[in-house]
Amino acid sequence: MTDHAATLPLHPHDEPAPQSLLSRLAGMIGLAGCLVGLGIFTIGCHGVEKAFALNVLPLLMGGAGMVLTVVAGVFQKGGPENTPILGSIFLNLFAMIGGFLERAVAEDWPIFPRAG
Repeated sequence: MTDHAATLPLHPHDEPAPQSLLSRLAGMIGLAGCLVGLGIFTIGCHGVEKAFALNVLPLLMGGAGMVLTVVAGVFQKGGPENTPILGSIFLNLFAMIGGFLERAVAEDWPIFPRAG
């Protein structure tokens, strides 16, 4: 009986999947946008309602990160690696949604119907 596992290399010398610095940067911008939005929300919940006026920061960061994500996905040589692109899309989407919700709080938009 031959042992085929002994003939296979333990570490194949394949090239790693290409990682675009642009897609990683877009994900970092999205993460920063989420953290800024979380900080604004936390400060606003502690009674400083003027903090919600900074809602444009997560909106702009999420939008810029989303544009960078699309650019990285389209122009990366060898095709993009899917995991960083997908993570970047979700982080930037969360930053933008959080910014819109903070804008609704800042401008007193009715999100849910009020009993009255």
